[in-house]
Amino acid sequence: MESLDLLLGLFFSSENNIVYDNIELSTKLPEGNIHQIKLLPMRFLGPLFMTLAYDDKKKWNINFIESTLSSNQEYKTKESFMQSFLCLNSSVEIENNMTYLFAFIGSPYAEDPKILYEKMNKYVHQSIIQGKYVNQKVYGVDFNYNIFVIGELQRGLNLIKHSLGSPRKMYWEEKKKYYSIGLIERKKDGDVVESNLYTFDTDDPLRTKFLNDIPSYYLMAILPDYFEIRILETLKLFEKKDIYPNIRTIKLSCSNVEVLYIEEFVVKNQIRRSYGLILVPTHEELEDCYEISFFKKKLRLILDEKRDFEKTVIEINSRINPFDKWSANSNEGLGNIKELLDNKN
Repeated sequence: MESLDLLLGLFFSSENNIVYDNIELSTKLPEGNIHQIKLLPMRFLGPLFMTLAYDDKKKWNINFIESTLSSNQEYKTKESFMQSFLCLNSSVEIENNMTYLFAFIGSPYAEDPKILYEKMNKYVHQSIIQGKYVNQKVYGVDFNYNIFVIGELQRGLNLIKHSLGSPRKMYWEEKKKYYSIGLIERKKDGDVVESNLYTFDTDDPLRTKFLNDIPSYYLMAILPDYFEIRILETLKLFEKKDIYPNIRTIKLSCSNVEVLYIEEFVVKNQIRRSYGLILVPTHEELEDCYEISFFKKKLRLILDEKRDFEKTVIEINSRINPFDKWSANSNEGLGNIKELLDNKN
């Protein structure tokens, strides 16, 4: 590419978990960076494989991760014209096995993830799956699957590039009402990162009720940090050290079940604080169901120190305990989440 202000990568994992990738590189990048970039597919696909390993009865898809990009004041001499980073995943089941089509997109625009996701899911992914079976019937053993997939990925990249920069639309889903089942608090001060989860008490029947609506509290607790680190690594490999990511939205789905994670952040005295909410579509029998705009406003009030944290959490959902936090910083803390919060008994 002539410019690194647009980052694109598209990779496909077959039903045999063989990964094929097509990542647009710049010849200006050091050889070591290019080698590391080739390892990105497995790093990004890790949580997708994890959802299957964690619960083989449900196949959860991480549909997309959206991140805003902010300037890093340590690099004042550089200027990257980028403002958003997307990770898009299309997951399709083939003969009881999953195939994945995953893209990362760094863009100078606030891209519309829904448009890009639908094109990947309906056209590129389906073309790879259907093309495989058609070509196998026509060419048999002479069909070169590797060359075919790489060609389809290039076509997919061209389709994505053609769709970039489109005006962002408003969708009816944004007016849907959701119910918050947990809050994630994150703080980064230099290299020190702190992450905590707030949710129902372990003896609250809603805790076990909503375990059917999420892959696990364990996975939800690690996803924001995990993907933020992966995005930051990717930006640095492409020599984009003057910007850093801030997770905005993560969407997961399983059949007709949907989970949404939204986050707001603030930077003060070089310390970044963020609060995010785990949201599920409204259940008619529950109170405390609101539109996304309501939740975002509450998070901003906490971050801007205009409202008390504990009181505002209770306003978001009176069943969430704002005084009892679950650490997600260590294997021990995550083990407690896995053993206690994810216990369905």
